[in-house]
Amino acid sequence: MALQVLALACLVGAIVLGFVKKMNVGIVCLGLALVLGTIGGISSGDIYKGFPYKLFATLLGTMLFFSLLQQNGTLEKVSQKLISLCGKNTFLVPIIVYLVSFGLSAAGPGAISVQSVTVLFAVSLAVQMEVSPVLMGSMAILGAVGGTASPIALTGIIVEDLLAEMEIGGMGMKVFLGVSIANFICAAATYVALGGYKIRRAAAGENSGIDSAAEASGAAGKRGKASAGASAAGKSSGGLNRHQSVSLAALLVMVVLVVGFSYDVGLVCLTLSLILMLLGAADEKKAIKMIPWNVLILISGVNVLMNITQKMGGIDLLSDILASFMSARTAAPLMGVTGGIMSWFSSANGVVFPTLIPAVPDIAGQVGGASVLQMVVAIVCSATVAGISPLSTGGSLIMASYTQETGCDDKTQQKLFGQLFGLSAAVVCIVFVLTLVGVLGFLG
Repeated sequence: MALQVLALACLVGAIVLGFVKKMNVGIVCLGLALVLGTIGGISSGDIYKGFPYKLFATLLGTMLFFSLLQQNGTLEKVSQKLISLCGKNTFLVPIIVYLVSFGLSAAGPGAISVQSVTVLFAVSLAVQMEVSPVLMGSMAILGAVGGTASPIALTGIIVEDLLAEMEIGGMGMKVFLGVSIANFICAAATYVALGGYKIRRAAAGENSGIDSAAEASGAAGKRGKASAGASAAGKSSGGLNRHQSVSLAALLVMVVLVVGFSYDVGLVCLTLSLILMLLGAADEKKAIKMIPWNVLILISGVNVLMNITQKMGGIDLLSDILASFMSARTAAPLMGVTGGIMSWFSSANGVVFPTLIPAVPDIAGQVGGASVLQMVVAIVCSATVAGISPLSTGGSLIMASYTQETGCDDKTQQKLFGQLFGLSAAVVCIVFVLTLVGVLGFLG
C-alpha cells in the first residue's frame, strides 16, 4: 500500500511541480523515474521499457510532415481558399473556420499543428471583420481538437495506443464518432452564445455586442494594421505555387495510404517528408525548428513515469479512489470533468490521457454497468475542449495573436483571459451534461 501511495504521489507531484515551476512535466517525470524506480526495485532496463518508441516515431513523423506543410504555406493557403468560399455570407465564416480546422486536424496533424495556423488566421480575421476574437479563435480550437481524435491524428493515435496496451482494440472510430458529436454540440453552443449569426450585421458596421469593449480598445491597432493586412491578403490570394501543389499532393497520398491501405502513419509521414525535402518543397531546418519538441519530451517522460507507477500499483490505487464515489450513471461524466480540470493545468495528450485512460477498465470493473467506451470518450472530449483555456496552448494563442494584432491594454487582456477561461469551463460542463443525460449512450 505504501508503494502504491508513493507511486501515485510522484505522478501527481510531477504534474503539480511542472505547473508551479513552469517546467516541462516530461522532464520532471524523467527526473523522478530513477528515484521512484530504485525505491520500487525496478531496474534501469525496465524503466527504459516505458519509453514509447513507436508513439515517439509516429508523433515525430506526423509533426515533421505537417511542419513542412506549414513552413511552405500550404496549410495556410488551403485554409484561406476554403474560407473564401463564404463570399458575402460572413456569418458562415466561424462555421467554415470550424470545419476547416476539423478537417485538417482529422487528416493527420492533430490540434497542435493545426491550431498554430487556424487560430492565428481566425483571430486575424476577427480583427479585420471587427467581431469577437473569442468566437473566431474558439471555433478554430474546437475544430482542431475535435478532429484530432481521428484514428490517424495525434490524439487518436495516443488513445488507440493506450487502449492497445490494455488489450482493448477496435474502439478508434467509435471514440472519434463520440468525440465528434460532443465537440460539434459544444461548437454549436459557442457559435450561438457568442452571436455568430449576427456577424453579417457586425461586418456591415453595426456592433453585434460581442466583445465590444475589447474591440474598442483595439481599434487603434486595427486601423494601424489595416493596410498591412490588405497587402498580406492580396499576396496570399493567389493559387498554390509549385512547392505547395507538391505538398498538397503528398498530403492526399498520406491520407490514401493510411486510411485506405492501413500503412503506419508515422513511417508514411517520414517517407513523404524525405521526398518533400529532396524536392526542395520546404525549408528542412525551419521545419525541424517548428516541431514542438517540448510536447514530444512531455509525452515520452510521462509515459516512462506512468509505466513505473503502473508497475508499483499506483494506477490501481487511483482507480479505487475514483470508483469509490461513482455509480454506473456518473462514472463517465465524472471522469470527463476530471479530465477537463486536469487539462486546464497540464497537457491532454501528455498527461491527462496517460493518467486517466489506464484507470478506466478497473473503474468499469468496480462500478457495475459503467461503459469503458463512454468513459474514454468523456475523458478525451472534456480534456480537448478545455484547450480553449488561456492556460492551454489554444487559448494562449488567441490571447497572444489578438494582443499582437491590436496592441490592446492590460485591462482588455485580463477581460479576454476571463472570457476564455469561462468559455472553457462552460464547454466542459456541456460535455458533462451530454454524458450524464445519455446523449452518447448509443456508443455502448
